[in-house]
Amino acid sequence: MRILLLTLLLLSVEAAAQFWQQEASFPGMARDDGAQFSIGSLHFCGTGRGSDFGCTRDFFVYDSYNSTWNTAAPLPIWQERQYASAFSYQEKGYILGGENCNGYYFTTFWRYAPLTDTWDPMPEFPGVGRAGAQHFLIGADLYWVGGRSASGILNEVWCFHFNSNQWEQLANLPFNGIWRGVGFANQTNGFVAGGRTDDANQTGWNTDTWLYDPQNDQWSNYTAQLNLGSRMYIGSAQEDTLLFVFGGVDINDNVLNTFEKINLNTFQIEQLLPFTGAARKGCMSFVGNDYFHLSTGIAANDRLNETWRIALSPEAQIKEKNLFEVA
Repeated sequence: MRILLLTLLLLSVEAAAQFWQQEASFPGMARDDGAQFSIGSLHFCGTGRGSDFGCTRDFFVYDSYNSTWNTAAPLPIWQERQYASAFSYQEKGYILGGENCNGYYFTTFWRYAPLTDTWDPMPEFPGVGRAGAQHFLIGADLYWVGGRSASGILNEVWCFHFNSNQWEQLANLPFNGIWRGVGFANQTNGFVAGGRTDDANQTGWNTDTWLYDPQNDQWSNYTAQLNLGSRMYIGSAQEDTLLFVFGGVDINDNVLNTFEKINLNTFQIEQLLPFTGAARKGCMSFVGNDYFHLSTGIAANDRLNETWRIALSPEAQIKEKNLFEVA
């Protein structure tokens, strides 16, 4: 009896792990193009363009252990934005750049302290304001790549050195800029892929994956080893050397529902179960408690506050169940 019960439970968990599940909705205004960073099991989601078409500055925090939302401190007043870059470093969250929904591009850089629920200014970005940039972290260095300013899509590459608290401009990209692609890194190299370029009046496509060598400040084409295709508005979340990639919009303006896992050691791509909800873009995505999560976004013309998740392994749901024995 005991063995049968545990066997049936494990089988049911394994089957359930293959499906997308809708969770508690994002508690703020429905929106797209928000920003997200994670600190432990807490996932901070905010900013973006709301269903009233205005930009937002509020933040909410999702606890991936109990699947609940709570309120977090908003960005300071007049800091409403979309297309901002967000990341965490040493147990603090960061928001950089973005656009205010009225054509103003930010250079401001903010740090969030979870223990005090407060935002503090960081050294302001010294270049022109930009939004929709790609970023990745290698060690104590943040690399901020491309983006779009009032003058168009950019091919600039900048680095913020946390050890010295200073900005440095690096070698430009070897192609005509990138906006709303994806950036990621393993322990030694950074990568950017997808997105629009400044070609053809900002309607060109970056069709390649590019590798950055921080030791030599050099970019090289890496498409033969890792090809993410031509798409923008890609959702992504990374856990150690595993990158999870959701959807995007292709060159025919189709909104994709694909879901992939990429091993950043071997660069093998594994196709996972496609998203089963309405096709959407501009989501905030994160990994927590062995689940991949999507929140908010836009489907057709409707901005959303939905939150969805899918287990990344059968063990994810075993963690949530109290196994018991029957004599």
